[in-house]
Amino acid sequence: MKFDSFFTLIRDYWRDRASRKKLAIVAVLIGVYILIIPNLLWYSAAKKELSELAAKYDEFSSLTNKYRSLKASVTAIEQKKTLAKTNSITQAIGDISLSLGIREKMKSIKLTGTKKVMDQMNEESAEIQMEKLNMSELVHLFYRIENAPMILAVKRVVIRKSFENRELLDATLAVSLFGSS
Repeated sequence: MKFDSFFTLIRDYWRDRASRKKLAIVAVLIGVYILIIPNLLWYSAAKKELSELAAKYDEFSSLTNKYRSLKASVTAIEQKKTLAKTNSITQAIGDISLSLGIREKMKSIKLTGTKKVMDQMNEESAEIQMEKLNMSELVHLFYRIENAPMILAVKRVVIRKSFENRELLDATLAVSLFGSS
């Protein structure tokens, strides 16, 4: 009974032209609301998700680049470790100073000890005293130590002007040689 009166009301409402236009407008608005609003919400959610994924991609890309550079550094160090033909730091420093022609300027080499590093490598340390070096010879010495075909590291450097000639330098270097266990 209630439904009959409801349908009668709709039929009477539909017969009236102005009411029909209002009903059509309301139906279109409801359809727009049902179709467009969810799409707008979905679009904003997709845009937010895309920006989050782009940020994650950028972070992953930077981590990948960092990993590649670290891997290249480790590979270079591993190659230096396998290229080393010297057994002691005195031999390594002697070869470097001989190739530079400053072996006679080396006053002393004192071994300061050997220790195991990370259960895979040995670190042999020495203190080297050199006298009457000019700036060019000192720079070449550091360059050769840095680019030696073995793993050499300068731990400490003390440079003073020479007493006999103020243009020359006296240097004390703490150097370590890293080799396989």
